[in-house]
Amino acid sequence: MEKILSGLGALLYRMRFTMLFFYVGLVGIIFGILGKFLLETWKLMNTLLFDELSKIDLIIKVLELVDMTMVAQLVWVVALAGVSLFVTTGHFDKSDMKKPDWLDHVNTYNLKLKLAFAIISISGVHALKTYLSGSLTLESVQMVTYIAIIHFTFVLSAIGISFAERLTREKAHQEH
Repeated sequence: MEKILSGLGALLYRMRFTMLFFYVGLVGIIFGILGKFLLETWKLMNTLLFDELSKIDLIIKVLELVDMTMVAQLVWVVALAGVSLFVTTGHFDKSDMKKPDWLDHVNTYNLKLKLAFAIISISGVHALKTYLSGSLTLESVQMVTYIAIIHFTFVLSAIGISFAERLTREKAHQEH
């Protein structure tokens, strides 16, 4: 039985490279976001130079670009940290490429927190965009209220993750 379990464990460990397909897919998504970002930037620049645009519409368009940037950063962090955590770390050490400092300290907890805070940031930008783009109708006020509740839920989730991890660390520290 021990030999079967050992063989199964070795197989699962070698299968970690299958995760690379997911991360390559995420890189493709980043390029897709880049294409959309460049297209929207081009449209905005044309509008700024050759058409009229109200200040509020300009702010909303810029917030949309910021939103795309933050989503791309989130996907990049997941892909890079995922490869580093779950596939291999040796490839970074063998090349002349300078890896980000935070990558040395990333673990699944730090990755969860980075993701939670990135989602909160993206949600905040989306909430602001929704608030700025709506007129004061009952439907728009309800929509902004729903978005604010969802944003607050994300904030509470991040606090919960932090609190749970802190309790886990304190318990582990007390046992040693």
